[in-house]
Amino acid sequence: MSRTMIVKSIKSRLPQEFAQPIADMCEAVGFPFDFEKGLASVRETFAQVVEQALEMSKTIEGVTKEVMQVKSPDDNYDIPLFIYTPENQSEVLPVFYWMHGGGLVLGQAEQDEFVLRNFVKDMNCVEVAVDYRLAPDYSFPIPLKDCYTGLEYVFDEAEKLNIDTSHIVVGGASAGGGLAAALAQITCDRDKIPLVHQLLLYPMLDPLNITQAGGDIDDTYIWTRANNLFGWTSYLGQKPEEGAISKYASALYNHDLTNLPPATIMVGDIDLFAQECTAYAAKLSAAGIPTELHVYPGGVHCFEDINPETRIAQNFLATRDSVLKAALEN
Repeated sequence: MSRTMIVKSIKSRLPQEFAQPIADMCEAVGFPFDFEKGLASVRETFAQVVEQALEMSKTIEGVTKEVMQVKSPDDNYDIPLFIYTPENQSEVLPVFYWMHGGGLVLGQAEQDEFVLRNFVKDMNCVEVAVDYRLAPDYSFPIPLKDCYTGLEYVFDEAEKLNIDTSHIVVGGASAGGGLAAALAQITCDRDKIPLVHQLLLYPMLDPLNITQAGGDIDDTYIWTRANNLFGWTSYLGQKPEEGAISKYASALYNHDLTNLPPATIMVGDIDLFAQECTAYAAKLSAAGIPTELHVYPGGVHCFEDINPETRIAQNFLATRDSVLKAALEN
């Protein structure tokens, strides 16, 4: 059985100020991705966009970038960690551990460098982005294990990295948000690394949200239903089936949530992930976890990047930053 996001009239609910920016982004980036043409070509296109983002990030001064390699304990693979710190850092600082998006099949840690550098400057923190391995080349649990291995390294090497292990926040966007949620679960279950918060930006959480568009089911912008089926099937190694979701493969299923840190979940209401984000927030709250859920009317996937000048994008960004700042400081 598959699930649908029960949102009516998605196309007619798109705010006008997003129509042209979405069209422009679709042309520039290749949204929605056509994985039937081959994953390699989609990755190549996406990598070109990342290169452009890296050029833009060079305009942000006062931040030092270092790349470290951490060995996977399972196969000795070198997991890259991108570590961003304030220039001439002399004090112990809190850390924000970040996982990038890309539907579990695309992307790289550096794609969010512009945002991460700004976090370092604005929050006076250390930012660590893990370059986890991608499906279908590496299916579950390898990407999640990479994320944990990187986090464990940060914790174990806290003195060398000059970070405060009592102020570790995990977070991510889209697929990275889903991985961050699962990482919080596995980290708290292992009871070695304390986490103070999980910041989940439109997280990809539900493998069963794979009903395809057609009839009265509108497709979604940017990340489509066909994309979601491809992403989850690649990650799980098979088409998702109800009752067959392994523990930690999806934060939404098969887990006692009572030992988790406070959470903030943010999503647009016409994002494909809106329903699953709302469901996970409800589960966290029911488990006694302090949880903030922010739902933005008219928000598509990644809407704050598509047109950051709009009112809902400005609200999203202000809330994101205030939540992160409070979590890192308190």
